[in-house]
Amino acid sequence: MDKKEIIKILRDTSLDLEKILALPESDSDEILQVKTMRGKTCFFSYSKNTGKQKYIRKADKERLTSLATRYYESKLKVAAQKEKKQIDRCLETLSREPEATDITKVSEKIPEEIKKNVMLSELTDEGYARKWQLGNNVVRKYRSHKEDDYHKFKTLRGDYVGSKSELIIADRLFVRGIPYHYEIAFTPEAEVDASRPVYDQFGFIAGYEVIGFSPFDQDTLHPDFYVLNKRTRKAYFWEHLGKMDDPEYCLRNFNRFMRILDAGYVIGEDLIVTHEDKKHPLMTESIDRIIKRYLS
Repeated sequence: MDKKEIIKILRDTSLDLEKILALPESDSDEILQVKTMRGKTCFFSYSKNTGKQKYIRKADKERLTSLATRYYESKLKVAAQKEKKQIDRCLETLSREPEATDITKVSEKIPEEIKKNVMLSELTDEGYARKWQLGNNVVRKYRSHKEDDYHKFKTLRGDYVGSKSELIIADRLFVRGIPYHYEIAFTPEAEVDASRPVYDQFGFIAGYEVIGFSPFDQDTLHPDFYVLNKRTRKAYFWEHLGKMDDPEYCLRNFNRFMRILDAGYVIGEDLIVTHEDKKHPLMTESIDRIIKRYLS
């Protein structure tokens, strides 16, 4: 959650508290009192002006409800007033000193050459994203993704992908600063072995080995992209189906998708899908809409 969302939540809460504080005041000076007499709960109305109290029969529901509600609202207003003061102080600080109160701004003030060598805090979006991206060094892959007979298209990031559409997706992710892995090895049915951690270059746990998993296994899948929303820290697989007019291609990918879905992954929640054929190429507008909806 970024600072703008926090400010919005605080402002909405402050407005809700104002509604409580705006509840009408009663003209009566009576307040409700509760006493225990001979083991029974008894209700009385107490007049602040006269100092007299009167017994309220439990059968007098309307009067008892009125005084009980007034008692509750008075306590509610006291608590709301205190809470609103605290929230308004937070809002004032966040609005007046954005640079000093936003930890995400700290790394922006550091020179780039220094920042490249800094272990950024995972409490910041950039720090978390960098650690997530460094996992690329330990994720086992089937290919190294240098230029070969299949990977002929060089991305802005410097790696190679297998089609022009994948190139467009990769480059639009890159220029927007969205972390991604390309064609990681993935077996949807495999189980994580928590006793076998995998470490990144800084010695931190980046993941775990998987039982029965091999990046070279014929049954291992290699989704086109694995992408991260830095703000929500939610990761998605992104599959692009580029030959929807090829029946064999469709059947092969249908079987792959069934394995992923049977393992509990959900399209639109865990899996992003784009597609095209010769008559209907992938449009950059479609990529931008997906990025805005899932990754911004």
